[in-house]
Amino acid sequence: PKLAIINKKANFGGNMKKEFGKYVAIVLGIICVILAIALICIRVSSVNAQSSDKDLREKISEEISYLDSSISQLMNKMNNIDIIKYKVYTKQIDVPKEDESSSSGNSQESSGSSSENSSEGSSSQSGGENSSSGQTSGGQSQGQASSEGQGNTTNVSELVPSVTLEGNNEEIDWNQISFLVEKIYSIWPSVNLDLQKQGISTELINSFSLSMDGLIQSIKNKDKGNTLINLFNMYINIPKYSSSISEDNDTINKYNTKLNILNAYVLVSNDDNWNSAIASVTAAKNCFASIVSNTKENEDKKSAMQKAYVILEDLERITQINDKQIFFMGYKNVMQELETI
Repeated sequence: PKLAIINKKANFGGNMKKEFGKYVAIVLGIICVILAIALICIRVSSVNAQSSDKDLREKISEEISYLDSSISQLMNKMNNIDIIKYKVYTKQIDVPKEDESSSSGNSQESSGSSSENSSEGSSSQSGGENSSSGQTSGGQSQGQASSEGQGNTTNVSELVPSVTLEGNNEEIDWNQISFLVEKIYSIWPSVNLDLQKQGISTELINSFSLSMDGLIQSIKNKDKGNTLINLFNMYINIPKYSSSISEDNDTINKYNTKLNILNAYVLVSNDDNWNSAIASVTAAKNCFASIVSNTKENEDKKSAMQKAYVILEDLERITQINDKQIFFMGYKNVMQELETI
């Protein structure tokens, strides 16, 4: 009997150990499942965060690009400089009644020529070379009928070269300037929030806001000098914002190149400060040289960069002539080239 009791106790103890082992295995299994789910959630959260961060950076990059082009455009308009090679003008002319039938035919015939010239003008606006074989010598404008006449009038398009050397740098269209500034002002709150989300300092963000406030006041007063200074102070932040969201040194150096060119432009426009302007152009050339040295594999891109560098060297040389109109001509060539790369 004692032996039977001992065997029963032994069997009971063995069953207890088995049951306990099962419970432990179940608990460990549950813990492993929980840990696996937690790791998956952390991984998914991390991927989503990285994707969200990437999307935010891309959005800010596009906003910076918009600010870059808008501020540059405004600064150019302060001296009536258009970064295009041709402008297309359309006007109405009277057609004598006796020639109405023949002029209608001529209008239709020349319409195709006008369309061709307009497309060439569009390509040149993006910085391309002028390939118009129909351009008359000495930069003479071309007039082409663009549509059939209505009654005794017909529309005529003219492809006119955008000339800087003989341009008017004094008459400013302040209404257009105000319109363009209000566009920047309307999108700035959204850009401001995105920059804050990216962790850019309040001081750096406020720097742009304060310069924009000064810009609005100077435009209201039609003060050309301070308008240029405030626009430049706004642009100073562009390379800083870019370096905060990107490790692409070529993009950052491109913005810094433009910054130095715009600095020279303001110095020449406001004060005829040629020595400082030459120093700024030289700084721009040296900054751009690092982009050229990084371009090794793509031959087409390398050729475009080398061409831009040569144009920068030309600007450095002609800045030493100390002639404002000639400087504006070289400045326009540089800005055209930078827009295409």
